[in-house]
Amino acid sequence: MKNNENKLTVAVVIPMYNSNNTIQRALSSLEKQTVKPTKVIIVDDGSIDESVKTVNVYISSSCLNIHLVSQKNAGPSAARNKGISLSSEKLVCFLDADDEWNENKLEEQLATYVEKSKSHDVGLVETFTIDSCEDKKIKRDTPLLAGKHFKDFLYANVIKGTASVMIPLEILNEFGGFDESLHYAEDRLLWSQIAKKYDVFTVQKYLVTRHFGTEGNITSNPEKYYVYKKEFITKFINLNSDTLTEQEKVSFSLSNIYEFLTAFYTNKSYKWVVLCYRDMLSVSLTAVYYNRGYASLKALISLVKSLLKV
Repeated sequence: MKNNENKLTVAVVIPMYNSNNTIQRALSSLEKQTVKPTKVIIVDDGSIDESVKTVNVYISSSCLNIHLVSQKNAGPSAARNKGISLSSEKLVCFLDADDEWNENKLEEQLATYVEKSKSHDVGLVETFTIDSCEDKKIKRDTPLLAGKHFKDFLYANVIKGTASVMIPLEILNEFGGFDESLHYAEDRLLWSQIAKKYDVFTVQKYLVTRHFGTEGNITSNPEKYYVYKKEFITKFINLNSDTLTEQEKVSFSLSNIYEFLTAFYTNKSYKWVVLCYRDMLSVSLTAVYYNRGYASLKALISLVKSLLKV
């Protein structure tokens, strides 16, 4: 590595909650890094299993500079923010306790950060990821980010996972970290705020594996997350009211609500479909024509089925 890359310090923040079965895998992937992190901050978020004990045993024989702190259960955003507050390094990365990195993740990201910083005001560097669920693996390699991308967040969370990002500490502090009042899409909100002011880039290599089940998937449990989705919509629009046109605000709201309408329809939760459709109409009557009229069609079918209790 070049000298200027060697001088950069990196903190890795790991929120941990009942992760006894996976935390060693996550830490092992850090131990194998070709460029070691300066500090690893594990924030135990009120675990009631053997996670803390397992980490303490791991620390006793690890070459990593691991700091373990505990707090009452407050959720992953609060845990990440706690880790950020304990960081003093130039750059911060995040790794969930059930995920893992490729051995050259930090090396590749640092090289990209140094190179792009020569001509850009870099706010975030991410990587390609592999999502793993049981025996199914999904490669996430689009979109490729290279500069100004704020408007892309109107349509989706274009960052490929919290475990894939590297962000200067001063920028995380500038935006106050993650919004702890949100329980859905809080990462998308933060990334979009960073992208509004700074350039973002993608390392075009698969350097992160995210292991996941179905609990956090909206299709499996949309009733749990819909209220938080609406909070996210409101906060996103309020934060960016000076930047977005009225049409962009409407499109953003409709697309995010329709995401859940579709999830409810897939799950045959017809009363919830009707509720979502009413929320879409409250945003704009153009919801009648949204997605070539499919929102209206699904709502009509759902209304009939709910009345018939099918």
